[in-house]
Amino acid sequence: MSNITDRISKEQFDIAYDNHLPSGWIKFAYRYFSKSTERKDFGVKRTVVGVLLGLFGLGMLAAILNLSNKVIGIFVIPYSILLAVLVLYLFSAVQLNNWRIKKIRKELGITKWEYDALVSVYY
Repeated sequence: MSNITDRISKEQFDIAYDNHLPSGWIKFAYRYFSKSTERKDFGVKRTVVGVLLGLFGLGMLAAILNLSNKVIGIFVIPYSILLAVLVLYLFSAVQLNNWRIKKIRKELGITKWEYDALVSVYY
């Protein structure tokens, strides 16, 4: 690890990082839907999870009560659409962030493990 910090200083790393800052798309996804979401930012995540769980629960209850397919569809279709949109959004944010990290790594001429080591040392 000391070898990589000898080759690349914090200033060099910061310059490469600043050349490829995360977009608002990436920031929003990681701010509200990552494992490290801060307590003050739980509102959006809780709302989305609450709506999804509510629709899922109502759809399941409608199926258990053997209601018509139209009634079940009232809950299942919005649930499916919201879930698909959320998954596609989060997947795209992760892919864009990986692409951004790859650009930083390419600019510095380092591997993924070296990038991770620099992040853990400098931040």
